[in-house]
Amino acid sequence: MNTFAPPSAHRPALPAGGPLLSSPLSLAPRFLAPAGLRWGMFRAADGAQLRWCCLASAQPDAPQCVLTGGFTEFIEKYFETIRDLAARGFTVWCLDWRSQGGSDREQAIDAGPGARRYDRDAEDLALFIRKTLPPDAPRLLVAHSMGGAIALLALHANPALVRTAVLSAPMLDLETGLLPRPLARGLAWLAVRLGFGSAFVPGGGPWRFDPDLSPATSPISHDAERCLVHRDWFADQARLRVHGPTFAWADAAFALVRHLRSPIFLQGITTPLLIGSAGRERFVRPSAHRRAARHLPNCTLVDFPFAKHELFHETDDVRARWFDAIDAFCAQHIKP
Repeated sequence: MNTFAPPSAHRPALPAGGPLLSSPLSLAPRFLAPAGLRWGMFRAADGAQLRWCCLASAQPDAPQCVLTGGFTEFIEKYFETIRDLAARGFTVWCLDWRSQGGSDREQAIDAGPGARRYDRDAEDLALFIRKTLPPDAPRLLVAHSMGGAIALLALHANPALVRTAVLSAPMLDLETGLLPRPLARGLAWLAVRLGFGSAFVPGGGPWRFDPDLSPATSPISHDAERCLVHRDWFADQARLRVHGPTFAWADAAFALVRHLRSPIFLQGITTPLLIGSAGRERFVRPSAHRRAARHLPNCTLVDFPFAKHELFHETDDVRARWFDAIDAFCAQHIKP
């Protein structure tokens, strides 16, 4: 699998091991850090520092849950979900990917994202789980969008890494809007090879505050408060920001999803999986979820035809149905 991103100097984005110093005043308390949250930095195999947080269960033998987000996301965005998972008896760990949140960055924060080395992300995730979590407790992996794609790479290479995994709208193919997918893929491939990899894809660009963001205009959520969480953290904390996709990012992402389409690859993932698929997508293709579910040997697919991309940040009714599915799945495979 082509990954296209050469190693470069790591650029720490935040003070080592610490949370941010302030929180957006616009957000309700449930979107802010829960009491008892612990922060740390994990050293990857090449020395890069990845930020994590942990909300520990009061039960010493509690099952362990690792939560990872998607493209441009960060730990703070998932505080509400961390609480929800902890309320179900899990010790919850949340990890920032390289070049996102408070983890080391390979480009300046005011630059567009480069090509990701997804195989390296998968190695980071597997090493974090092995080195940080208690070795004997049951493990659940929860991953969203790009994180879901990385999770599949990690599970294919490490069949015993976790007992089960929950994937929210995993990035198994890219939605390209009005631009036909083959044209979008070819354009990204050509732009990188002509030296324009750092240019933004059509419709992309630097992050900007959108004062009119609402459930009607949000591409991620119908919920009046949750659709603003990402924006408000970015507005409050410039060090968290990640700009829109570049041709280099898109080229590597297209290479990844081509790899993930292989039936042989999918059939090699034996971990029990729960996939939640949103119907009103702007980022990934729901048809890829249905196709993958046919080839994954131990997969349950749950459709949310009227939900937008972020099931964990959707309206209360969508979240309730999504967590009902997660609870039933964990009762079968984790039994906390």
